[in-house]
Amino acid sequence: MERQRIMRALALSRENTLIELMGSLGDIPPFEYLRRPQKGLIMVKARADAKNQAFNLGEALATRCSVNLNGKAGHAYVLGDEPEKCLAAALADALAQDERFRPEIERIALCLEADMARARALEVQKTQKTKVDFFTLVRGEDAD
Repeated sequence: MERQRIMRALALSRENTLIELMGSLGDIPPFEYLRRPQKGLIMVKARADAKNQAFNLGEALATRCSVNLNGKAGHAYVLGDEPEKCLAAALADALAQDERFRPEIERIALCLEADMARARALEVQKTQKTKVDFFTLVRGEDAD
């Protein structure tokens, strides 16, 4: 599993799910902060017109964190003010670079992806209940 996919799963996961799964690893080796969890604003860009030119949509609150664990740097950015989730994601990123922990981090990422898929399916199911099908009735006098 590539690093980008793991980091995406970590960043998009629910905080309590990520922290619970990271707790299943047991004792995490000592680490040092390169950047403590800090919140700030990031600019969100979008593309909408036919020319596909980017424009600034607005700002969003985000948290970032970086750690050093056994010489491996782990980084994380998450949307919102979630310092615990961001720290857990940064630690997971650093652990994923260590061959001893990589299989467990990949397992966690797969669990997080499955959790997100279930949440998406539930959301689709909820919205399907409000779906309206429009149709036209053919009246007798309009027929040939």
